[in-house]
Amino acid sequence: MKFTYSSLGSNELRLLRTIPGADDRDLRFDVPRDTAPLYTAVSYTWGDDKPTEVVHLNGQIFHIRLNLWSCLYYLNLYARHEVWKHIWVDAICINQANDSKRNAQVRLMDKTYSNAACVSVWLGLVPAAEKYMTIWPEPINTFDDEGFDWAESIVNLANRPYWSHV
Repeated sequence: MKFTYSSLGSNELRLLRTIPGADDRDLRFDVPRDTAPLYTAVSYTWGDDKPTEVVHLNGQIFHIRLNLWSCLYYLNLYARHEVWKHIWVDAICINQANDSKRNAQVRLMDKTYSNAACVSVWLGLVPAAEKYMTIWPEPINTFDDEGFDWAESIVNLANRPYWSHV
């Protein structure tokens, strides 16, 4: 069954909450609508690719882009060990299919980000993953790099599309 949005009041915030025990690759969220707990707001680049990946919202299928799926995969791993287990991400928490509801929530984004316990910026997979993208037959969703070196990667990270999006 495909996910459908419930209505949000003008002072309500839709958040994703990880479900304990869910498989790491099966990102399941539900959407609380009452008072907002501590949450992480996510900033990332949408990209132009089609939504090909699946997450489950309240047990219903929701399609997202690969870049966001990868971001949520890693945040889901991290969130299990932190005080907050709630995530706000515009592509999911704002009903993108309804212009008036989307515009109303976009007007509140400054408040959404400033009220967050932290803001996570997703720049994409580590630079080492790019080497494999040309030879790997399928899109790479995750990539662990034990030898990641900030000093060696800083130019690559500084040139990511994130820094030029508005």
